[in-house]
Amino acid sequence: MSQDVSMPQPLSYDDEISISELLFKMWRRRGVIFILPLVLAGLTVVGLLTSKIGSEDILSYYIELNGIKDDAYPNGTRFSPQDLLNPSVMQQLAATYSLTEVSNLNKALVVEYGTANAEGVLAQYQAALSANSKAGPDQIALINERYESRLKDATRRGLRISVDYVALGLSKSQGEALAYALPKMWNQVFAEKFRIFADKGVLGLPVIAAELDLTTSLGVLEAELQLEAISTGIELLNTDNRYSALVANGSTPADAAKMLEDFRRIYFDPIYASAFSRSDELAKVYRRDLELNLVEVEVALEELNERIQSIIDIQGNGGSLNSGQASAGGSAAAQLQIEGDALDQLVSLSKTASLAEYLQSSFDERSELTRTKVELLTRMKKMGGDGDGDGDGDGDGDGDGQLLSDQFLLTADARLSGIKETYANLLSSAQETARQETASLYSVASGIQAPKLIQRRDLLFIALALALGGMLAVISALLWPEPQAE
Repeated sequence: MSQDVSMPQPLSYDDEISISELLFKMWRRRGVIFILPLVLAGLTVVGLLTSKIGSEDILSYYIELNGIKDDAYPNGTRFSPQDLLNPSVMQQLAATYSLTEVSNLNKALVVEYGTANAEGVLAQYQAALSANSKAGPDQIALINERYESRLKDATRRGLRISVDYVALGLSKSQGEALAYALPKMWNQVFAEKFRIFADKGVLGLPVIAAELDLTTSLGVLEAELQLEAISTGIELLNTDNRYSALVANGSTPADAAKMLEDFRRIYFDPIYASAFSRSDELAKVYRRDLELNLVEVEVALEELNERIQSIIDIQGNGGSLNSGQASAGGSAAAQLQIEGDALDQLVSLSKTASLAEYLQSSFDERSELTRTKVELLTRMKKMGGDGDGDGDGDGDGDGDGQLLSDQFLLTADARLSGIKETYANLLSSAQETARQETASLYSVASGIQAPKLIQRRDLLFIALALALGGMLAVISALLWPEPQAE
């Protein structure tokens, strides 16, 4: 008996995928595959260019901060990049370039922290993170800590200055000049006006220019203030070797000091006495203020003398060691051991030192008050001889005053004008010398640059657009329905 054995037949699938069929299908849609990536890349380029419309009008460059440490100026004042846009700096910059709207200048300028090599440090940081992508949290924290300080130092070590010169109505060359002038103006204004350097020097001296009327009490008071300011300035110039040899109008600072002394003695003292021997209200008020100031000084001196006497009494009662005791006990003090009552002796010595310092400061204060009292008495004597200004000892200040000749007053006015002119020229030369010696807070770290329309990172966006367009084109070609055969 024979038995039929049937072998299993292989399964047949109607939906098998043929590589050749796919390739043939994409070939038939090659137009879409070619055009779609180009369209997306073109749209990306258009978007990038659109986002940069107007950016070619902006010039930028980097400066490195030299005199600023820990975000502070040399005198300790806090620094901010916005200091370069200070109103005083903007006004001076606008005046230099004949710009009427300071607000427009503020809008066209951008100052922010940044350096040319900050991007390099950032790239190193990103590379370190990529190389340690599988690292644990502790190792990532160490990388962040290591690069955080480097990034901060690289970024805050300099500034990036940008200028939109088209918005200001300037040419490109004028925009470059303005960009370079901004930090220079900032350095100058903050050195002279805000005095960010510890040594103010001649840059802090005022310029004396106002004309005065020496026939009135008000004019004489203003002249006195001017003479005091000139005297202070000349003394500073004369004691500084950098300025003592300067010559203006044929005179050195030493010559100007002699001219000032002669003017005070020969001309100003008689004019001062004559002005305040009159009975006008300003003279009376000024004399009364001097008398009140003198009373205040005398009260302060009396209190200070009592304080000094109290300290001396405390020291005399054993609160301190006098010089003889200190000399005799020098060898014993060297052998002092911290035991028993030695701690009490140390406390006593500490109190003694404190009292000695307090006593010295009190003596210095009394000396200053005594000098002030002498100046007040001298001023009152010059006004009238007895403190009331009329010279009769009754203190009513109603004298008619001694009249000076017109020729004397004209000569005095001419002498005063000559002194002020000489001082102004000396001060101008000294301040120019000081400006040249003023430390610069910055140095230029790069040249002026205009932004590029297509940068390196933009090429990455274009490449991604091409890749994305190719993927979409292939998918579209594969899913595109085949035409039905008739």
